[in-house]
Amino acid sequence: MRDEGRRSTVQEILVKYKREPELEKTIYVEGTTDKALIKWFLKQAKITNVIVNEINTISIETSKILELGLDNNARGRVITLTTLIDDFIIGIIDSDFDFLEEPNYPHNTNLFKTDYACMEMYCFNEEILEKLILGYGDSKQPKNFVEFQLMLSGILTELFLIRYAKDTIQKDLKKINFEKYLKLKSKNLTFDRDKYLSSYLSNKSEIIDKFNTCITHLKSNLPTNVKKLINGHDFVTLIQFYLGIKQGKEVFEKSLYTSLEFDKLKEEEMFQKILLTNC
Repeated sequence: MRDEGRRSTVQEILVKYKREPELEKTIYVEGTTDKALIKWFLKQAKITNVIVNEINTISIETSKILELGLDNNARGRVITLTTLIDDFIIGIIDSDFDFLEEPNYPHNTNLFKTDYACMEMYCFNEEILEKLILGYGDSKQPKNFVEFQLMLSGILTELFLIRYAKDTIQKDLKKINFEKYLKLKSKNLTFDRDKYLSSYLSNKSEIIDKFNTCITHLKSNLPTNVKKLINGHDFVTLIQFYLGIKQGKEVFEKSLYTSLEFDKLKEEEMFQKILLTNC
């Protein structure tokens, strides 16, 4: 009997499917909230011959990940797995910075990417934001949800571009919370971007200039769809700050997904690909 705490190896998965090719196809995702959403979607679509697992259930050699020029994280492991097994599994990842630069990793047909920068962006629309905030009383209700979404977008895009600059210029920088640089007054959120960046970069003018030069260059050719320019964790953090919510991010993120509607989600390109796995 297999130890439930033990991670399968790539070779074990290959042997399993070779012996029983009629087994259900497996979708591997980055984390628990992604797993919950994809499982719900499959259930709504009445697809029963596909199962969903988190990538941390698989043991992948670090050398295989690094050979592809990837970071040894959940996203990197999903991408690597799709290069090692192609016929029986599907990998789903956040697109992340791929809309800002052409990705240089293998993109096999069994690798599916979100239509936006992250999975959470399927929730980033006026209708879902209104539905979400309705439960928190009149004191939190914006006068105009279009303007509210634009306000959030401005802050979140700046944070996303700073993340990209960090990833490009100095990956080993430690994260700092951006909440202390936010202010909420009369339902208006502001973000002291310059003060945050200076603090983040320890007030070192040379690297601050590098970050700003990188970001200015990016701003000359950004995607028009802002959902391609927002990090999901930043989005969740910002909404929680606005609403004054202290509960864990993972719990809140899952509650966000309850506002999604199957009929709208199935029109998105990535989810259409998932529906085709049943063919």
